[in-house]
Amino acid sequence: MKKTHILLGSACVLALILGGALLLFVAKTPDTGDEPPSLARIMDPWKGDLDDMVRERRPVRVLVSYDKTNFFMVRGRMRGLEYELMRGYEKHLGKSGPRFGKTARVVFIAVPFDRLVPALLEGRGDVVAAGLTVTRDRERKVAFTEPYRTGIREIAVGAKDAPAIGTPEDLAGKTVWVMAGSSYKPHLETFNAELRQRHRQAVRIREADQGLATEDLLEMVDAGIIDYAACEAHRAELWHRALPDTRPYVDAPFSAGDSLAWAVRPGDRKLLESLNAYAARVREGTLMGNMLFKRYFEDRNLVNPVAVRERKLLAEYAPLFRKYADMYGFDWLKIAAMAYQESRFDMGRRSSKGAVGLMQIKPSTAADPNVNVPDVTTPEGNIHAGVKYLRFLKDRYFSDPSIPEQARVDFALAAYNAGPARVNELRTRAGKMGLDPNLWFRNVEYAAYETIGAETVTYVAKVLIYYAAYRTMNQVLEERDAAREKQGLSPENTF
Repeated sequence: MKKTHILLGSACVLALILGGALLLFVAKTPDTGDEPPSLARIMDPWKGDLDDMVRERRPVRVLVSYDKTNFFMVRGRMRGLEYELMRGYEKHLGKSGPRFGKTARVVFIAVPFDRLVPALLEGRGDVVAAGLTVTRDRERKVAFTEPYRTGIREIAVGAKDAPAIGTPEDLAGKTVWVMAGSSYKPHLETFNAELRQRHRQAVRIREADQGLATEDLLEMVDAGIIDYAACEAHRAELWHRALPDTRPYVDAPFSAGDSLAWAVRPGDRKLLESLNAYAARVREGTLMGNMLFKRYFEDRNLVNPVAVRERKLLAEYAPLFRKYADMYGFDWLKIAAMAYQESRFDMGRRSSKGAVGLMQIKPSTAADPNVNVPDVTTPEGNIHAGVKYLRFLKDRYFSDPSIPEQARVDFALAAYNAGPARVNELRTRAGKMGLDPNLWFRNVEYAAYETIGAETVTYVAKVLIYYAAYRTMNQVLEERDAAREKQGLSPENTF
């Protein structure tokens, strides 16, 4: 293997920028010793059918979308449902006759989900494999294979203590969280129209922050932070193995009857026939059921930040969180979420590295001239030092105007955990991988996971999850207070 390629585990990985959008992953075919295909053969726009690929010894370029189920990386190794399926297709090609033999190779190119079909039609890839639902709109643009999974149902996944869902109508009046930009929201809106025709309450649809994926919402359900999240039934059942306190209501779908298939360009008939033959062997979870399931985040251990004890502690420290968040320009609920992640609001907590108190800040850091809050032994001093240090990190290391304001906060949180120099190294690494170095979620966080593991990725994700919980709780309390005031009652919101 030439040194121009980066060896990570058993895979050969190339990472580069193409219009700021593409990630490239080249999986080495086992037992061949062949060099990966040349860069030009992979990255240059090209359109051709399977016979053309054989004649020109080109790889099959598979377009994927980076997420926590279908395609992701763990310590440099590719994983995911679609990854496993397409590696199986590579073996299928290798056994299909002498025209391929050991030259069969699949290359993975990751693009944003909304770029999958355009990239295919532009000749940037040959197959879309991303858990793509067959829709009439997409069928007008691409050729779909025979489905490898049919009867797709979108369901609500409930928390252990949330009311059970026996029929879809039981969702009436319930609040269901959905991933931003997913198909769940329009499908729930269609379902709501049906409920209104039956004179039933609509489902309250709550779209999550863009940094949260469906799997994050499932973990919030597992921890009892939220009652329901929308998910595809097969994905919910898969994650139930890792999140046993979720309740996938597979028999009460709010949308049903869809299919998942791979897509090729309309004229690529030979490639379509080959994929159809493979789909017949693996449809309905045959291969997926046997794959090694490994979670993207290794150890989340979410707890419920809005349980009774935690709410009392939040109320106790809320005035200080408000005071110093306002002073240094942060949302006080995000500071509260950060403190909860750091210490569970335990002022007596001390880490092995010498960090102390609610914000788990080292006395030496607090005493530094850039922070200059020497006494961190009281809740007020501790919170003041932690928030001021966070602001220092944001201003000193992430002030580039090309970084969106919210991403500056995300990077500051990551730096609070891992150190600013390390985070900027990760931003550089992300740029070389074809990711956006100015965004943490779904960009630099992937570089972080590959380079340093789960700790910092999990830290920032947990803060966002707890922040979402606090924001939701605060909204409920504000709505309750508004209702009480209408009735001439005094507000009870203790925050």
